Amino acid sequence: MEVSLVFLLYILVVIIALVDILKGNFSFVQKVLWGILVFALPVAGIILYYLLGRAQQA
Repeated sequence: MEVSLVFLLYILVVIIALVDILKGNFSFVQKVLWGILVFALPVAGIILYYLLGRAQQA
């Protein structure tokens, strides 16, 4: 049961990150690269996006 809840939480965080990337003030290439990073390195990609990517938007 815990594994499925962790998986659902992970999927939710990925979806939130991808929606945030798509709505952000990034160029098309940056959106694609951030999206690939989030999928290729799931945990690290999300952490990097929230630490570095959101700072790029400001």
